[in-house]
Amino acid sequence: MPRKKKKSSCPSEKHVSVLKQEFLDLFADQDVRVFFDGTLGAGGHAEALLENHPEIETYIGCDQDEEALKIAMERLKPYGKKVVFMKSNFSEVDEVLNELKIDLVDGFFLT
Repeated sequence: MPRKKKKSSCPSEKHVSVLKQEFLDLFADQDVRVFFDGTLGAGGHAEALLENHPEIETYIGCDQDEEALKIAMERLKPYGKKVVFMKSNFSEVDEVLNELKIDLVDGFFLT
């Protein structure tokens, strides 16, 4: 009899980030201090970038989905205050940056 796959109790483990290495390659040679992620989702790309760029001071993660934000908040807890979570649409990037008093962003992820 085939074994059943064990269900994950952590929602972030259910989500697999697509093109993660390609995403990381885009910023491989960049000095990233402030990053704006307009589609944070479960936080997989955020986690990868934060792991590979310890110089990040502020990672702004936006999503309209409250459940996705909760998952990302749990997943990205190790990064503490570096990560700012915003319930917002990426089309509101100007408003979000103004609210956070951020004038310069080193990288964007909008999918």
